[in-house]
Amino acid sequence: MAEHTLASTSSQRWLDPAAALIGPIAAGAHELWALMAATAFLELTGLVLMGQAFWPQLEGADPRGSWLGGLLLIVLSRLGLGLLLPPLRHSAARRRGLRASAAADGSVRSRAAGAALLLGFVYALSLMRFVLPEPPALLMRFPTDPGIANAVASWIDLAVGGLVDHGRGFFNAITVGLRSALNFVETVFVRTPWPATAVVVLLTAWRLAGLRTTIFAAASLAYMGLLGLWEPSLATLALVAVSVLICVGIGIPAGIATAKSPRLRRLLEPVLDVMQTLPTFVYLIPAVALFSIGKPPGVIATVIFALPSMIRLTDLGIRQVPGNVREAANAFGATPWQLLWKVELPLAMHSIRLGVNQTIMMSLSMVVVAALIGAGGLGEGVMKALQFLKTGQGFIVGFAIVLCAMVLDRLVRGREGGGDRK
Repeated sequence: MAEHTLASTSSQRWLDPAAALIGPIAAGAHELWALMAATAFLELTGLVLMGQAFWPQLEGADPRGSWLGGLLLIVLSRLGLGLLLPPLRHSAARRRGLRASAAADGSVRSRAAGAALLLGFVYALSLMRFVLPEPPALLMRFPTDPGIANAVASWIDLAVGGLVDHGRGFFNAITVGLRSALNFVETVFVRTPWPATAVVVLLTAWRLAGLRTTIFAAASLAYMGLLGLWEPSLATLALVAVSVLICVGIGIPAGIATAKSPRLRRLLEPVLDVMQTLPTFVYLIPAVALFSIGKPPGVIATVIFALPSMIRLTDLGIRQVPGNVREAANAFGATPWQLLWKVELPLAMHSIRLGVNQTIMMSLSMVVVAALIGAGGLGEGVMKALQFLKTGQGFIVGFAIVLCAMVLDRLVRGREGGGDRK
């Protein structure tokens, strides 16, 4: 009898029968939304399998579903919920500073009711969609009119066309400026005798990151030179250098401004989200329309893609400066300009350096995309290898891009990033 009581107490401790009985509603009642979503998905899948197995099929249709598999999936999801809910519930209660016994109040019941309504709505529509042989057309596709998308696309075309017509001089000036900067940097990189370039790179690696990085940089340069990728690699680095300089020139002031102004941060955050998440091929189209083809639109596309990291990490570094340090500087009579230059920027330098590093990596990731609009460099080699299915050549050029990224990463991180500390 004692053994039975002990076993019963132990089972109550690690298994919640009520949760196993009511399913995902129990997780929703305790605000464990991720657990609710996972178990609801498994349970709904099981219900669909059972419904497809029992619902009459159209004549000649292939059999669907499996009632045994669906039932097994539902049982396993309920048991898993009963096992996971007790420890997760107690952990969540401790984080909120509440006792686990407080789970029986009115707010928990209201959340359970809301979870039941939500799951009932989702279950009903999903079963209708996947079980019925001929689901309602409203569930099959979103009710829309193709003319809406065509009208919006036409408005965008008109807006871009207006920019091209009325701002041609402005965009031509930007194109000429970017092309001049790129030609200058590429001339310096490519036409400088290769021994001089190699010595400068190796001395920079030795000074910034130590012996191991210097050896790695030497091996990388040898790889590029011996496989005939010296000039394309330096042309790529020229495009990356101009893009990174633009990103740093815009990103650091913008990051400082957003750190000082919460209102500006809230305004810029959705813009930065769009810049980072919008597929690059989407904004290549207006870039080519406004700046023609070649390297300038490649730089514009690279800057759009890489700039948000510089702004965000600069903003983060400034905001992470301890408040007591600012108070001490103000107590000693520091002006806002002195506070920024002598206190905040030095303390935020690690985050700013990380932003430069991420900007370089993201700029290099745009090499192949920029080659689609005539940017040249290593990306052009990858495109040709893809066009003619030259697997070996593609790997050779792709590995050169990887080596450029690794060398630049170690140079920017310096000795604190794993180089020699002597």
